[in-house]
Amino acid sequence: MVKLVCGSKGTGKTRTMVEMGNSALATAKGKIFFLEANNKHIFDLNYNIKYVNTKEYGIVGTEQFLSFIYGMLAADYDIELVYIDGLYKIAKIDLQNLEEVVEKLEIASEKFEVDFIMSVNHDKSEVPEKLQAYVH
Repeated sequence: MVKLVCGSKGTGKTRTMVEMGNSALATAKGKIFFLEANNKHIFDLNYNIKYVNTKEYGIVGTEQFLSFIYGMLAADYDIELVYIDGLYKIAKIDLQNLEEVVEKLEIASEKFEVDFIMSVNHDKSEVPEKLQAYVH
């Protein structure tokens, strides 16, 4: 499953995702990862959630971002949930490339039984029609 948490800057997307991650610990059988382009929310998450500051890896663009995700999945077969906070900040991926990212993550989700939840800095109405089914 791939889900998009939509909203303009300052609408509480990160807070929603942090709460979702912390709540998911109660039922998760696998590992939970939280990716962000800084360390801003590291102390808001339960210590059992693996926090990754993606700025340390210099990810730019769709190909590098997806390679990073696939590398994570290859290194750890026990990942159940991946929260990706701020796709644009992490890899400079915007609406133009969002469809490709969602399609490839959907394939990975089905193949490796991992759920992806991403925040995007756009209102639901701005998300292309083809991706509306992914909006949380």
